[in-house]
Amino acid sequence: MLNRLTTDVPRAWKNGTKTSGDSPNFWWQNFRDETLNQAIGEALESNPNLQTAGTRLEIAWAQSKISAADLFPQIALSNGLSTSQMNMAQFGVSLPNVPSKFNSQRHNLTLGAQWELDLWGRIRAGKKAARANALSQAADFVGARHSLAGQLAKAWMLSIESRQQLRLARSTVTTYETTVERIRARFEQGVRSSLDLRLATASLAAANANVAERIYLANRTTRQLEILLGKIPENQLKVPEKLPLIPSTIPVGIPAEILSRRPDIVAAEQNLKAAGANVEQAKASLYPQISLTTSTGTSTSDLSDLVSGDSLIWNIGANIIQPLFQGGRLRQNVKIQQANLKAAESNFRSVFISALGEVENALDSEVQLVIMDTSLEEANEQSKAAANIAQERYDQGLENIITLLEARRRSIEAESRWWSIRRQRIDNRINLHLALGGGFKTSSNYISNY
Repeated sequence: MLNRLTTDVPRAWKNGTKTSGDSPNFWWQNFRDETLNQAIGEALESNPNLQTAGTRLEIAWAQSKISAADLFPQIALSNGLSTSQMNMAQFGVSLPNVPSKFNSQRHNLTLGAQWELDLWGRIRAGKKAARANALSQAADFVGARHSLAGQLAKAWMLSIESRQQLRLARSTVTTYETTVERIRARFEQGVRSSLDLRLATASLAAANANVAERIYLANRTTRQLEILLGKIPENQLKVPEKLPLIPSTIPVGIPAEILSRRPDIVAAEQNLKAAGANVEQAKASLYPQISLTTSTGTSTSDLSDLVSGDSLIWNIGANIIQPLFQGGRLRQNVKIQQANLKAAESNFRSVFISALGEVENALDSEVQLVIMDTSLEEANEQSKAAANIAQERYDQGLENIITLLEARRRSIEAESRWWSIRRQRIDNRINLHLALGGGFKTSSNYISNY
C-alpha cells in the first residue's frame, strides 16, 4: 500500500547536495553548545506538555495489551453462597412437630473458562489495530520530543540574538549621545544650527526607545525559554553571548529515507495500518462468533464439604452467535471503516508530500541565506566605514547633518540585519533537521534519533 502511495518519490532533492559525513545522534549537538545540550535534556525530562504526551502513550500501550488478551481463554474462579426458603404448605404437606417453613444454604466453588475461536480473524484484526494505534502514539510522542527540542533551540538562538541586538541598541545610544553633545557645543558656539541639534536629539530619543523595546524582547524570549524548560518564568536564565557556529556539511541522503525517520510519517503510516485492520475487524463481525465454555467446581450445603471430591460438578459446551438482523448496523460499520481507510490513505499522502516540501524549502533557504549572510556582512563593514567618513566630513563642515544621520542609520540597520540573518540561518538548519526527521544519520528505528 505504501509503495502505491509513494510511487512518485524523487530520486534526489532539487536543492540538495551530494555531500556526506558523520553527524551526532542528537542533531542539536551539531551546534557544539554544551549549555544548549543541557537545556534540551532538561526540557525533555521536565516539560509538562511532553509529560502529558508520555501519559497518552502509556494509555495506548495498555489498550493494545487489553485487545491482545481476547486471544486467550478467559478463566475465572467464583465462590458463592445462596440461601433459600421452602414453604411446605404449598405442597399440602403438614407434619406434626415439623416447621411449615425452613431455610437451606448452598455453598459453591466454581472454576470457569471461556474462549472465543477467532476463526474469521476478528480478534486478531482488533489486536493489530490497537497495536498500530499504540505505535502511532509512540511516533507522536517522539514527534513531540522532536518539536520541543526544535522550539527550545530556536528560542535559545533568538534569546542570544535579542541580547546582541540589545548591546547594539545600547551602543547606538552611546554614539548618539556623543554626537548630540558635540553638536550642542557647536550650536552654543554658533557654528551649527538648531536644526542639526534637533535632528540629532530626535535620533537619540529614537535610540532610547529602541533600547526599551530590545529589553522587552530579550526578557520575553528568556521567559519563553523558561516555560519550555518547565520552570517558573522569572527571567533568570543565562544564555551564551554569541551565536554558535553553523556546521558546514549537509549529508541529506535521498528522499525515501525520511520515511523511516520522520515521526509524523511513521504515525500516519501506523494510522493507515490501524484503519486497514479496522476494516478487517468490521468484515469479520458479519460472521458467527464461536466460543467454547467449560466449568468445574463443587456445590454442597455443608461448607466443610466444599473441597470434597464427592461434591464435584462440571460442564462443557460451545456457543455460536450469528448476527441475523441488526438494522444494517454491521454492514454500515464496514462502510464507515472503509471510508476511514480512504481518509487515512489521503492523510498519509498529504503528510508525505508536506514532508518532502519542508525538506526542499529548508535546502533552498540554506542556499539563499548564505548569500544574504555574506552580503549583509559586506554591507555592515561598508556601512560602518561610510558612517566614519560621514562623521569626519561633518566635523570638517563638508557634509550636512542629514548625511551623517543617514549614514549612521544605515550602519546600525546593516549590523542589526546581519545579526538577524545569522540567527535565521541557524533556525533554518534546525528546520532542516526537523524536516529530515532528526539527525542526518539514517536509522531503521526512528526512535534512535532521540
